[in-house]
Amino acid sequence: MELAVKHCDEYTDDEQAPAPLRKFLERARSPAHGALDPSTYPVLFADYKGVRVRVLMASRLGDVGITADLKNDYGYDARVWVADLSNFSETP
Repeated sequence: MELAVKHCDEYTDDEQAPAPLRKFLERARSPAHGALDPSTYPVLFADYKGVRVRVLMASRLGDVGITADLKNDYGYDARVWVADLSNFSETP
């Protein structure tokens, strides 16, 4: 059975995708040893059903974890498809 939505990995090399989204997904979907990388982890905000949210993780299953608490660095409230988000930005 084929999914009707794109896996989050498909946005990384999609030049039509917003740059903040691509930057976040590239780091979030990098191998786990990347967690030891001391460089700053990209921040990503988006709109979801009329609410500004922060994207906190990207799953190997293809979805992303979001929270309405824009100051949260960890923990998400919901998992959604990237296609359900819009207005991507590095700032709230």
